[in-house]
Amino acid sequence: MAGGDRFSFLGREFLTWLWFESERSGGRVATADGEYGVDFAQRLVLESGGTLKEGSSVQSEAPAQAQEARTALRVGKKVAKARLVLDVGDKQFTVNLDAETLALSNAKLPTVLGLRDAAGLDERVGLLDQLEAVVDGLYLHFVRLRKTEQSWAPVREAMRAWVATPPQG
Repeated sequence: MAGGDRFSFLGREFLTWLWFESERSGGRVATADGEYGVDFAQRLVLESGGTLKEGSSVQSEAPAQAQEARTALRVGKKVAKARLVLDVGDKQFTVNLDAETLALSNAKLPTVLGLRDAAGLDERVGLLDQLEAVVDGLYLHFVRLRKTEQSWAPVREAMRAWVATPPQG
């Protein structure tokens, strides 16, 4: 599709915004559909844009708190891949999210029933649907903020100030 990658930068901006928003709001991100716990865990990959992508990979229990990750932001890199922990009500999901495709992978789902019977399979499918809906809702919230200069300008300025400050912790 001609111009198909015209908006490919949005995924990286989305994950970078999600990191910013979760830090500024104490690990909670509110959307029209609800409020979710958002944390970055184990691995965070940051990349520069353009044709020559330079990357930084940070692996730790709390990669978003690492000085290396914040330094990568300061030089203009954005989040390309992240391992997210999402708290949805009393359930916790862990998933890898790729900014370029917004593909979910390596999901760890909460388990209520056993997975050996039809009810367990139905539960797993329902949980995957719930996880996808939460990520879609977070992305839709971001796109609504991002789509106009009036709504995005104050967020962009707050993000710039956030990037300039050392991480807490």
